[in-house]
Order: sequence, then structure tokens, then C-alpha cells
Amino acid sequence: MTMSETAADTTGGAGVVPPTSLEAAVTTTDHLVVGRAWIASGALFLVVSLLAGLLANLERLDLAGVGLFGSADEFFQFWSAHRVGFVLLAVVPVIVGLATAVVPLQVGATSIVFPRAAALGFWTWLLGAVLTVTGFLIDGGLGTPGSGSQRQAVALTLVGLLMVIGGICVASLCIVTTVAAGRPSGMSLDRVPLFSWTLLVAGTIWLATLPVLAANAVLAYVDLRGRPAVGFGAEDAIWEQLSWAFTHPQVYVFALPLLGIAADVIPVAARRRLPSHNALLVVTGLIGVVGFGAYAQPAFDLSTPVMTQALYVVEAFLAVPLVLLVVGALAGTLRRGAGNLGARPPAPVVLAVLSLLLLVAGTVVGAIRAVSPLDLLDRSTTGAQMTFTMGAALVAAMAGTLWWGDRTMGRVAPQGMGLVGGLLATLGVVLVAVPDTLSGFMGLSDFTGADLAAAGDPGGAVGALNAVAVVGSLLLLLGAVGWIATGVRRMKGAEASPDPWGGHTLEWATGPVEVTSERPLLDAMDEVGA
Repeated sequence: MTMSETAADTTGGAGVVPPTSLEAAVTTTDHLVVGRAWIASGALFLVVSLLAGLLANLERLDLAGVGLFGSADEFFQFWSAHRVGFVLLAVVPVIVGLATAVVPLQVGATSIVFPRAAALGFWTWLLGAVLTVTGFLIDGGLGTPGSGSQRQAVALTLVGLLMVIGGICVASLCIVTTVAAGRPSGMSLDRVPLFSWTLLVAGTIWLATLPVLAANAVLAYVDLRGRPAVGFGAEDAIWEQLSWAFTHPQVYVFALPLLGIAADVIPVAARRRLPSHNALLVVTGLIGVVGFGAYAQPAFDLSTPVMTQALYVVEAFLAVPLVLLVVGALAGTLRRGAGNLGARPPAPVVLAVLSLLLLVAGTVVGAIRAVSPLDLLDRSTTGAQMTFTMGAALVAAMAGTLWWGDRTMGRVAPQGMGLVGGLLATLGVVLVAVPDTLSGFMGLSDFTGADLAAAGDPGGAVGALNAVAVVGSLLLLLGAVGWIATGVRRMKGAEASPDPWGGHTLEWATGPVEVTSERPLLDAMDEVGA
């Protein structure tokens, strides 16, 4: 056998050794594959973060001590792990995954811009997420009130958090650039579908605020590595410098894409054109600006009422009316097309509507929380507002995966199972957030530890409300598991049709389409009288 014959034999006669499945997965730049990887990984970390939240709520059943954990510091580690994980390791990554898969198709791009960077963003985030969770599990986390954590483990957690932020920023840059520069002829910015538009707005604000969070983490890390920490890296000060990213108004910009999901799902299901598209572009853009939360850092507040007053103005006079304007416009479209929904509306429509209601509740609770005389900024109302808002984003993401799943996966899934998972998640959000809202008025602190002074009235209604929150945490976890099961079932489902919903935007196109408005496929149907 000659040398050339040997080479041909080892390469299967093709001249190139085909990559293994693992090699193909790791090296792919296909935006659909990268998007699915984001969603699958975010779903996994969603379960982890919800488990941490369930354990934290179980601990609150006994406000007079710490029984489930070894100390109040360990309780704090799980409590903060839930918030960090729920936002940056679960909900935001799932939204980024949807955007990575759908936005290029929706704006008519051949692929996501900077495909290698998009893949790099995912792998950077994934490694950072693993390091972050590991840091929490080995007695690290983001410091503890009683300085009971391990210094090296805290440093590892901060490094992981920096990688998480970096990965999300790189992915956001690719998505934003795709919307800004990847559009075909005829698709001006005012014709961009609302899901892609909200990702353009949200991604831009993420790129403006997440580096601030990274700077906070760098300050804490550098000081932590000193002997001893001067201030920024002191264990009882780290969380205070990072907490602004997990409360209002910052959570609004993390949840903003839910409005885009609802605005793309509802008109198609109702078979009605959205009459206020341009107005919604402006309103959702303003919500993104309102969600800029880097200024709301309690660690750098100079004990003046300026920040509190600013938060009140943002919440009561901007966030609530703006969100109500969007919800009102979508409700009008849904009302006009109610006869087209049938006796059983599609699961994505039901979940999209529920996510809008949860978001309204979150903005209202945020406005109430910012009223200075009520003194709720350090109460459990803070956690309730985050749960409402990010829970709304989660339910909308569930709706989005059901809506675009056939297109991005190429296979169908049972909508009923996905609907049940979304309904359980919605009920869980309500049963966690409403008790925490009420407990805040009764004096329950955002983090109680084993301090009775922070527990409000443990012998009264607070204890019962905490028990309800435990039930809510369990239902939220079960809903997430049901949603994940739907995704697993989809992998083995039948081949999907190219346009199961009769969509209005380019991701459902099966051939070349002239872009004449924000809903080009609907324009084409109107021309032929369909």
C-alpha cells in the first residue's frame, strides 16, 4: 500500500477526517446551535438557582435560628446564590439563547454577525457559570455578613462572575450588531420586529451597565487579595456593591425582551396587525433607558435622599406608565382578534399574557417600594420585586421557546406540557412574590439570617406568609422541570413544518420576501387576499 492509499484509507477516502460530535459541538459557529446551547445551559442553571431559592425559603420557616444551614453565613451564601443564579445564570442566558437563534432569522441576516465571537461568548459564560457555582458551593460566594466564608473561594466566585459578565457582553455585542448592521434592503430600523428591537435596546443597556458590575467585582477582588481588605473586598461589603444588578431598576432592562416576545406572539395568534408598532418602538426604548440601574448603588450612596427620590421618579412616573402603555396596546390587539384564538388559545399566547401581568405587578411593587416614608428599600419587598420581574421574564422565555422552538429545533413538542410548566411557574412566582411583598410591610428584612430584629413579627402572619413562599418556590421549580421536559421531548419529536403559526416576520419565510413593513409575510398574505 502506498502512502497516498494509506492517507485515503484513514480519512475515509474524502481527504479530511470528519470531526466527532463533541468536536463539532465545541467548534460550531452556527447561531442556531449556539443559541440552543445557551438555552439548554441556562435551563440547567435555572434548576440549580431555584433549588438554592427553595432551601433559602425553607430556612425562613424558622426565623428564630438557623437550622437547615450550619450558620447564618451559609444561609446568606445560598440566598445570594439564588439571586445571582436566577438572573445571570438562568433567565438572561435563556433570553440570550433565544436571541442568538431567532434574531438573525428575524432581521433577514444570513447568520449572526461575528459568529466566532458569539460562540466564544457562550463558552466564556459557561466556564464562568461553573466557576461561580463552584465558588458558592465551596464556602465562597460574594462574601458573608459574618466574614465566615473562605477567602480563596470568594475570589473564585468573583472570577467566575467576571467571566459570566464577559460572556453575556460578547454575545450581546453580536446580537446588537446583527440588528444594527445585518438587516437586508428594505428593513429600516423602524421595520425591525419588536423582539429584535427589544434585544437591540436591552443589549445596548447591558453593554453599558454590566461593565459597571464587572468594575465593582474587580474592586472587590483586588481589595480581597490584599492583607487585610481595606473596604471594597471586605466580606460584609461585597454584596452591597453588587446587589444593585439584582433589583430595580436594573431588572427591568434584563426583562425588557419579554415585551418583544409578547408583541411578536400576540398579533400572529390574533391574526391582527399591531397598529402601534412605531409607538411601541419608542416606548420600549424608553423602558430600556429607565432600566439603566448602575446609578442605584447603595454602597456608594452618601446617606442623602437623592437616590431614593430618583428611584421613586423612575418607578412611579416612568416605569409603571410605560409598561402599561405596552400592555394596553397588546391587550387591544388581543381583544380585536379574540375570535381567532379559538376555545383553547395557543400555549405561547397564554404564557405571554401572564408574563405581561407579572411585569405590571413587578413595576407596581417597585413603585411602592421606592416610596420613602414606607421604608421598604431593605425589606423583603426588594426580593418580591425581583421575583415578579425576573419571573415574568422567565415565563416569557418559556413562551418564546414554545413559539420559536419548531423553527430553531426543526422538531415539534407537546404544547400542553409546556403550558402546564409555564402555569406552574407563574403560580410559583405569585406565591413567592406576594407573601414577600406583604411581609415587607410587616418588617421582614430582605435578608433575615438568624436575627430576630430583622424578622418582623415571626410569631404572627410573617411565619405563615413564609410558608406560602415555600410552596411557591416548589411550584416554580416544578414548572421549570416541566418546561425542560418539553425541550427534551422536542428533541425526539416529529419534523416540524416551516411555519406552524402563520407568522408575520422573516424567520417564518420559506423563500425570498420583499420587506415592505415590519410584518412582511403579513403584507404578502394581504396582497393575495389570504
